[in-house]
Amino acid sequence: MNAPNTGMLLAMLDLQDSMNKKIDADWLSKHHAYLRAVLVEATEALEHYGWKWWKKQSPDMPQLRIELIDIWHFVLSEYLLRASGDKPAAAEAIATEWGMASPLSFDGVTYQTAVLDMREQLEMLAALAAVRRMHLPLLAQLFAACELTPDALFREYVSKNVLNHFRQDHGYKTGEYKKFWDGAEDNVHMAELLDAMTEADEQLPAALYNALTRRYDQLSIAGKLA
Repeated sequence: MNAPNTGMLLAMLDLQDSMNKKIDADWLSKHHAYLRAVLVEATEALEHYGWKWWKKQSPDMPQLRIELIDIWHFVLSEYLLRASGDKPAAAEAIATEWGMASPLSFDGVTYQTAVLDMREQLEMLAALAAVRRMHLPLLAQLFAACELTPDALFREYVSKNVLNHFRQDHGYKTGEYKKFWDGAEDNVHMAELLDAMTEADEQLPAALYNALTRRYDQLSIAGKLA
C-alpha cells in the first residue's frame, strides 16, 4: 500500500499538532511517550481481532479500524516530535520510511512482516513500540488488511480529529456541548457531511469543520440539540 500523498500527510500533521496544542501548549518540549500509547492501542486492537484459542472469536473489523486510526494519531505525534515540529520534515520522513523494505530485524531475528498473520503483526507493532521503535511498512500492512487505503485512512483520520476539535471548541469539557443533533449523534452528522465533501486534501479539514459549525448553529437556533 502506498503512503498518503504529501498534501494528505501535511493536512493530518497540521491537525495533529493543533490537537496536541489544545491538550498541552508545550507538548513538543514535554516529549510525551507517544509510542507507549501505540503499545496500549495495539494490544486493544489485538483484543478486537481475537486471540483466545479456548473460545470462539470473530474479528471485529470496524472496531479494529478505529483502533488503527487511534494508533495513527500517536504515530503522527511521534514523527512531529522527532522532527521538532517541522511538518514538511515529518511528512518526508513518513513517506520515506513507509516505502522501506518490509523485512524487519528484531531481537536478533529477521521477520518477513508481510507473511505474518494479523495477530502476529499487532504483537510486533506492540513489541516495537515498547522499545520505542516504529516500522511503518508493518503499520501499512495492517492498514491494508483493514481496507484502510490512503484515501480511507485520510478521511477517517480527518473526520475523527475534526470532530474532536469541534467538540472541544464548543464546550465538551465544560458540559455545554450538545452531542445529539436533531435526534442523531454528532458523528452521524459528521459522516453525512463528509460524504458530500469534494474539497482537495488540504482544504478538507477546514471545510468539514465549517460544515459542522453551520449545521450545529442552525439546529441550535431551531432548538434541536440535546
